[in-house]
Amino acid sequence: MNLDKYQKAADLLKKIPSISKKQINKILMHTIDSSKEDITALFEALLELKENVKKCQICNYLNDKDVCDICASKIRERKLLIVETSNDVEKFENLDAYNGYYFVLEGIHTIKGINLKVEANIEKILNNLDKYKEITLALSSTLEGQTTSQYIYRKLRDLKFDNVYQLSMGIPYGIAVEYVDPITLKQSLINKNKF
Repeated sequence: MNLDKYQKAADLLKKIPSISKKQINKILMHTIDSSKEDITALFEALLELKENVKKCQICNYLNDKDVCDICASKIRERKLLIVETSNDVEKFENLDAYNGYYFVLEGIHTIKGINLKVEANIEKILNNLDKYKEITLALSSTLEGQTTSQYIYRKLRDLKFDNVYQLSMGIPYGIAVEYVDPITLKQSLINKNKF
């Protein structure tokens, strides 16, 4: 096996957030074992996905429109659920326990420092506070997720927005929202805690 080419591919896959070395090796071994036609089909499907998926101009949710159906809805409650990823939106929508709007932060601040994309998205939320009666922070129960939640809460409090909640702590510390089972996630939303 040409280790230079393998390492080059592995280095490119390392750019995927939260992917492990074991997962990278599994992907690369599957690629090596697959036919050229299958790999070409996968590559073309990924390119098509990249070209056709849009980010909602209001909430950053990945979909096929400039403004997603959720943001376009006039019948949803004036509540905002702040999440990290579009996968988190899907997870909450499938619960049938929430009928408000969402905002996808597209990440969280890390121990290394402030994520500029996240910071710009927080400012976008702060500039539209008049649209919401209630905000729930549904970020991961990791150190970074909780630190980001506290940071957003302080900014909201400074602007006199006091109706702020976070998910109840039925979610284990250190786990991303997308990996929480539906029952636990639904209960944590129903039993959310006010900051």
